[in-house]
Amino acid sequence: MTTPTPLHPSNHRRAFSSLTAAQRSRFRQLIDTYIVTENPVGEHQAASDDPAQMIHDMGFLAWHEYFLAKLEDWLVVRHNAIEFVPLPYWYPATPIPSELNNGNTQPNVPFPSELQVGSIAQIPDYMSLNTSVVPYHNEVHDNLGGQMPDPKTSPGDPIFWPFHAFLMAIYEHWRYH
Repeated sequence: MTTPTPLHPSNHRRAFSSLTAAQRSRFRQLIDTYIVTENPVGEHQAASDDPAQMIHDMGFLAWHEYFLAKLEDWLVVRHNAIEFVPLPYWYPATPIPSELNNGNTQPNVPFPSELQVGSIAQIPDYMSLNTSVVPYHNEVHDNLGGQMPDPKTSPGDPIFWPFHAFLMAIYEHWRYH
């Protein structure tokens, strides 16, 4: 039995686990190609190293939305991979998909109650949402292992992308509900 996601049923992103085996394999191949050809690791590292960049503090959600949109654009424009847009998400309370496991360990990080479907609408503004998401994000990164704990390498880990798609799904739910 899989752990249910805390996302609202109206969420437009699909769970990675809902993809077929062929889709999961193709997604991994495309992610690997993107990492090698487009250098998102370098872009993330440069943003992480510069305290003036939006990736930090209050710009966290907006910057990651931009960062994932670049991959989504690349998937459509270069590979006509519209089946992966918006990016499928991975909820960290569920097992790490074997296709995305790059030496990771299950993070076992509790999902914050204030981000649950019934509570998220009570978050009054972007800053409060961001303040709730960032510690959870950081804890999952730190506990996943592989390349994920290091901001200089984390986008090189295939699980990075579906995990951040999950965070964007939370952001989208808050924004539109």
